[in-house]
Amino acid sequence: MKISYNWLKDYVDIKLSPAKLAELLTMAGLCVDSIHKKGDDSVLEIEITSNRPDWLSYIGIAREVAAITGRKLKVPLSRHCESRRDLIAHRGGTKQSKKTRLLRTSINSVRSPELVEGLRRPDGLPAMTKESQGPFSQERISVKVVDKKLCPRYTARVIRNVKVGESPKWLKDKLEAVGLRSVNNIVDITNFCLFETGEPMHAFDLDKLKTMSIIVRRASKGEKIRTIDGVERLLDNEMLVIADDKSPVAIAGVMGSLYAEVGLQTKNILLEAACFDPISVRRTSRKLALSTDSGYRFERKVDIENIEGASGRAARLISELAQGEEAGEFIDTGYTARALKKIGLRLDRLNKIIGVEISPSRVKSILTSLGLKIRSSSKNVLELKPPGFRYDLQNEIDIIEEVARIYGYENIPETIPPVLEAGSRLPPDTAIDRNIRGVLVNLGLSEIITYSLLSRKTLGLAGSSGANVINIKNPLSNEQEVMRPTLIAGMLNSIRWNINRKLKDLKFFELGRAYFKETDNSFAEKKRLAIGVTGQLYDGWIGHPRAVTLFDLKGIVETLFAEIGVEQIRVKEALNPAFSPASCACIEVKGNAVGVMGQIDPGVAHNFDIKEAVYAAEIDCAGLIKYISLGRRFKEIPKFPSVIRDISIAADKNILNADIISLIKGTAGDILKGAELVDRYGGGQIPEGKIGLTYRLEYQDPGRTLQDPEIQAVHSRIIKALENNLGAKLR
Repeated sequence: MKISYNWLKDYVDIKLSPAKLAELLTMAGLCVDSIHKKGDDSVLEIEITSNRPDWLSYIGIAREVAAITGRKLKVPLSRHCESRRDLIAHRGGTKQSKKTRLLRTSINSVRSPELVEGLRRPDGLPAMTKESQGPFSQERISVKVVDKKLCPRYTARVIRNVKVGESPKWLKDKLEAVGLRSVNNIVDITNFCLFETGEPMHAFDLDKLKTMSIIVRRASKGEKIRTIDGVERLLDNEMLVIADDKSPVAIAGVMGSLYAEVGLQTKNILLEAACFDPISVRRTSRKLALSTDSGYRFERKVDIENIEGASGRAARLISELAQGEEAGEFIDTGYTARALKKIGLRLDRLNKIIGVEISPSRVKSILTSLGLKIRSSSKNVLELKPPGFRYDLQNEIDIIEEVARIYGYENIPETIPPVLEAGSRLPPDTAIDRNIRGVLVNLGLSEIITYSLLSRKTLGLAGSSGANVINIKNPLSNEQEVMRPTLIAGMLNSIRWNINRKLKDLKFFELGRAYFKETDNSFAEKKRLAIGVTGQLYDGWIGHPRAVTLFDLKGIVETLFAEIGVEQIRVKEALNPAFSPASCACIEVKGNAVGVMGQIDPGVAHNFDIKEAVYAAEIDCAGLIKYISLGRRFKEIPKFPSVIRDISIAADKNILNADIISLIKGTAGDILKGAELVDRYGGGQIPEGKIGLTYRLEYQDPGRTLQDPEIQAVHSRIIKALENNLGAKLR
């Protein structure tokens, strides 16, 4: 938000330079991004956080400056408070007299049961009698709010005989300082009051309305409106509009219509000030691709209690600058004063959190300067009532933060926190994730993080059917339509991105979550591990580079499982649309599927503009976790030698290596230390439909030296079992 230094001085006496003021504001949480000189003025660019809509006004910023510097906040009078010299938007101001409260009570009790839900004069006096009515009071305008959820408060006042023309220089200068161009004195006043008070207002040309009725309703499907920017916009029934009996005259909270725009010929105006539902305004703005200063503030929630005062301020300026005469009653529909939450503040707790002793009087001074009311206080506890414009103050810690901000973070001495011995035990999920990352990084893989939201097109390119996918109702872009059911699409996107930048030898992994729709009303998310490798492997200067294969990926998976204590691993042929049918395997642990791995289907790779072979795996961590054992047991180094024997067989090509290894281990018993395939041969000496395989077996007993006869007996038993069970023949 742009803040003019000279304009800001209208509300608080500033003796600081713009640079020093920017430093203090930044330290208090209002980050000043830059300062620009503009003639004899300085304009501060302030970043406003979404939880502080009260900062979207000069009075809101001035309140902070007054609190930080200890100066008094000066707020201009409105017509609404003129008679009792009260201040708008300043909750800690002069209290109302008993007489004024009684007058307000009597006015509020005069409520129309029909269209106008609330009625009171802007100057705080009772409604006019027939004898005291002015020349325009017979022409009453009615207001009806159809959707009270989307419009909790709507106010309107009629101002007659305005003289629309050029704004005075001081008003033009202020608007130009914040980047607005002058239109005419009426429009400029509403813009000025928007920046001053934070309350958006809109002036309608009253004579252009088809009837003397204002209806706040949802638009009809297919209804159209031509906004003041000259664009005709198509509305739907989710959008709130301000309308007369015939057609819409404004999109609520966003922009008015060109038809009812105030121009040089305007004589009578209807001044609107309201509160609209933030979500409704935000959705309407996004659908129409229409961003305005008013919509920006309504999206962040305006102060519903400030509406009457802001409207009165605008009415007074219109009277002064455009000679307008207010006619009829000030119409106020829907508003009932809300009970503000009370928050208890323990002073000893505050000092402990901040780390410095702040006197109770200083704490009270800070809080009252920010608009909080102290309902009661004791030696250690203050009972506070936040002002209506501070929706963000909900708990004691919020109040403590406010005190720390205004006291000054720079005034809090730096201390070294005590070093406490932390427990070495981590939550199981965290410990497992840390181990998985450690193993994969040690194997030379790099961790990546990809988006959880994907386009439906990207998901289809990755071979996913799109079944049970969770759709985003309001996607920010076409690239974020659905929540990912697989990590493979993100992995392929990352591989493509790197290959396009001449990085072709890649080994990636990602630990993330995938999301699924279980039923129409229930959803699930599961932690997944994705691994992707492509390019070449290098053995250093001794060897030669070679392309990665499926077995390199399989080795990574097996090493990972071994390091995290997962046993009884088995891979078997499988089908998956993302993988090549000739190179796809299901990963099983103790007979239960926990993942899939293989070569990405060349067609899928081509969809991502990847020409190289890509090998990938996706593992369900939730299904794997019950098999993980991170405990370590000491195993004594063998004292006795082992004996190596090979077995060369000719076996059927369809027999799985895992079946052969399983049979060997089951037949040999405890003296077999290990068995592995060391050679595969398919030459002319091997019969048709067969393959030559050589297995290396290692025998060892930890308690004694094995004798050759007993080794030979076990070895012969293994050969016989292979012949009888698998039809393998000794070569």
